[in-house]
Amino acid sequence: MEFRLLGGTEVWAGDGPVDTGTARQRRVLAALLMDANRPVTVAQLVDRVWGNDQPSRAVPTLYSYVSRLRRLLPGLIDRSSGGGYVLTADVESVDVHRFHRLIALARETGDDERAGELFGQALALWRGEPFADADTPWFNAARELLQKEHRAAELDHTDVRLRLGEHAAVLTSAAERTAAHPLDERLAAQYMLALYRCGQQADALAHYRTMHRTLAEELGIVPGHEIQRVHQGILTGSAELDAPRRTDAGAAPPPWPVHCQLPLDLPGFTGRTDEMRLLEKELTAPIAAPVVLCGSPGIGKSALAAHLGHRLRESFPDGQWYVHLTGNSGNPRDPGEAIAALLLASGQDPSTIPEPIEGRAAALRARLADRKVLLVLDDAYDAEQVRPLLPGTPGSAVVITSRSDLRGLAVSHAARTVPLDVLTAPEARSLLAHMIGAERVAAEDEAAAQLTGLCALLPLALRIAGSHLAARPARRLTDYVADLAGGERLTKLAITGDRQAAVRTAFGHSHATLEPDAAHLFALLGLHPGPEFSSESAAALLDCPPGEAERLLDRLSAASLLQHTGADRFRFHDLLRLYAAEHAADAPDRESAWRRLCDWYLATTDAATAFDYAGSVQLPRTRTPSTRFADRHEALAWLESERSALTALVLRAGDAGPRDVAWQLTDQLRLYHYGRRHLSDWKVTTTAAMAAAEQEGDVLAQALLWNSTGLLRQHTGDSDGAREALLAAQQGYRAAEFTVGEVAILTNLAIHHALRGEMRHAIDSQRHGLALLRRLDRPVLLARALSNTGLMHAFLGAFDEAVACTSEAIRLCRALDRPTGTIGPLVNRAVSHHGAGHSTAALADATEALRLHRDHPHGTSGPATHEILARIHRDAGDLGQARGLAETSLRAALDIGEPASQAESLITLGSVHVLTAAHDSALALLQEALELTRRHGFRHHETDAHTHLARLHLSTGARDTAAFHAEQGLAIARDLELRPAEQRALATLTDIRRR
Repeated sequence: MEFRLLGGTEVWAGDGPVDTGTARQRRVLAALLMDANRPVTVAQLVDRVWGNDQPSRAVPTLYSYVSRLRRLLPGLIDRSSGGGYVLTADVESVDVHRFHRLIALARETGDDERAGELFGQALALWRGEPFADADTPWFNAARELLQKEHRAAELDHTDVRLRLGEHAAVLTSAAERTAAHPLDERLAAQYMLALYRCGQQADALAHYRTMHRTLAEELGIVPGHEIQRVHQGILTGSAELDAPRRTDAGAAPPPWPVHCQLPLDLPGFTGRTDEMRLLEKELTAPIAAPVVLCGSPGIGKSALAAHLGHRLRESFPDGQWYVHLTGNSGNPRDPGEAIAALLLASGQDPSTIPEPIEGRAAALRARLADRKVLLVLDDAYDAEQVRPLLPGTPGSAVVITSRSDLRGLAVSHAARTVPLDVLTAPEARSLLAHMIGAERVAAEDEAAAQLTGLCALLPLALRIAGSHLAARPARRLTDYVADLAGGERLTKLAITGDRQAAVRTAFGHSHATLEPDAAHLFALLGLHPGPEFSSESAAALLDCPPGEAERLLDRLSAASLLQHTGADRFRFHDLLRLYAAEHAADAPDRESAWRRLCDWYLATTDAATAFDYAGSVQLPRTRTPSTRFADRHEALAWLESERSALTALVLRAGDAGPRDVAWQLTDQLRLYHYGRRHLSDWKVTTTAAMAAAEQEGDVLAQALLWNSTGLLRQHTGDSDGAREALLAAQQGYRAAEFTVGEVAILTNLAIHHALRGEMRHAIDSQRHGLALLRRLDRPVLLARALSNTGLMHAFLGAFDEAVACTSEAIRLCRALDRPTGTIGPLVNRAVSHHGAGHSTAALADATEALRLHRDHPHGTSGPATHEILARIHRDAGDLGQARGLAETSLRAALDIGEPASQAESLITLGSVHVLTAAHDSALALLQEALELTRRHGFRHHETDAHTHLARLHLSTGARDTAAFHAEQGLAIARDLELRPAEQRALATLTDIRRR
């Protein structure tokens, strides 16, 4: 018998349907089937069937319906012990439950072919809307949940089919579902990708523009990361979006025998795919060296060893032995005792087992000679404990688990160390789904993701959390997550009455083995705010030489309480960080250690930023000259490696103090964040520092942070917000009588006008500032102002003035040995030369700028340098070179997220496509540019977008459309007095009229 709920409620027996009676009787049947094999009380049934409209005789009427159904379905519906009813059926015969099982299997399998088949089978079960004739709160909620699950399955299925290269097959259904759900960004990204792979690039980009506009108008938000990634990939022709090539999956391994001494292979073992592949290869080699699985407590070493042993049983037909090397007291087990147990298990006569450990070790090696045995040595304390248990001949293999890396075994036995990290997010989600049910995880997907994060992706923590939730099936994941995040997380990640099933206990075993100075450093590291740290920062915390800190960090790493992530870089996962923070709270020198760390970071940041950012507007304070870094490349590498830690330190200092460190460090990092386009860090640190400065009432710090906010808003396209912030900074500088800041604001306000195409206003704003900067002898600020002024003159067609300004800026930067500062003036002089028709001089400046950019990438230098080179080569007729440069410019502009650079790059690339008759691509790029310029008010770029669109439409014979765009471009250029742009628009209009 088959029960169908995913559509109308139906029962099929044999070759045909069974008449299930009236609509309300079908509701009773559906209510029981949704909880098949589970009792449903009479009260629940009444509520489900009638909701708020219960008749006076609801219960007798219900009994009548159930009585009829019991006659229709003999033997399936019985009274439950609690007075309700239970419908007993094979869950595979109920389409809802079969749907859930198939979806769970599809999401758990790592084989896309198999996943596609399972998703297809699950979705094929749907015939229409569930419970369409049932309008009660319970059925409405059940219907809504099922529909959400159906949509999620469709999305997952589409992802699988796209990975399998079935883009053409999914295109029609994706289009239909996109029309039905226009705000679903994941679906939109899938649809765009399918369109792009089917050769419909323009349609894909048009759909993105529609999506962008709809989200802005209806929700006031911009598209998320994934759809932006697809959009950028389409614009740049990224190979990441290409359809995959199909390959045949390998055959599944045959089943293995079941007899062994290994512990139970954990059901639902998740992840470790790469490690398993490596370990299987290592252990089945003709001569297998011992393998050491090491990692932090709770990382899943023992579970992996057991799982691996079960997988390799067939490769070791002489047995799979297991020894736990920690005794019942928690102390290391005597290796002689362990050998004796193995010899007895191997069948050796007890009376022949030698007494000395050397004799026992020799006897064990003799028993293992020429045999194929897998030996799992679990929870080893050190290398000395393990060595006597190792075989002496090839054939057998050994897997050792330990909190320590047992590096001595690499010396004595060429052991292979395999460090284990926490699970990936998908692996953690799969483990949770196995423990509490895929349906429960899918129903609260966001809460499930938060839970795996709170568990730090640590298998032990995930299993404890899963056990708590499995024990309370009615508890919402959201409620459990809120409780876990509310404090005392380590205390809550434990099973009452089982000391071994507790995260803190697992950590404590490793911590107890530390000598006092290593334990002290572990505690102080709980104060470090960043995800990673170096031996230098550890030395600052401990107030010791770096060499001593390195030794102690190595000890913590060997004990798997830290992970060595690279050259002089260490980290621990979030739960170990909490554990360290607990110990830090009891450290008597925690306050002085925190201040030492703040001072060290501020001094080292001063040294790192001195190469390229000295001479800019900065807070007046003492900065000690330093030889910490050999050159700007080494300094930049340090800033990049410590970026997350610096951001976290600003946030913590701003909140807990010392607050002046928050704004001093933010001030010192401002130009680094701008130069490297770390916009998110820039915004976060500036916001936190501003709050700290406001709390302390520091007017000058607030002014400088308003200036930083204005620059940030300028470079992210928020023109009005930028002006507001810059004026606030100007007012603050005046109140603080900080003249250099007031002058610098004039340059920033000039840039504000220039970005709106208001070049006359920009030059007027800058003129007074230039005179003041000369009198103040601030060459760095003067060079920046001159370079910007030169570009403004170039837009107005005053090329001689433009070349003069930019040339002086170049001389100043070279005299100061500021290569990053030289790039901008070189690019702007190249623009000026190009506008004046001096192509050789333009090419020389742009080429020199490109060389400097490659050695010293900075700010918008990448997009700007490649864009002017593309224009130079375009106008010289070298369209192939021009296209490659323009594409590079656009990719770089998209990467740094600056709208003005994106608009300029889109226009130049579109103009090249016009000349190569790639009309569809040109139209998509230029329309994108036009919309971008209008959205952000870049009117000087808007005029060129119109002019090139006019050229495009003229080349396709759309003369009226071409004339419209040319006239629009001409009107804007004349309004802004942009003479070169005016001439380009006039020339285009002349060509249109000649046609």
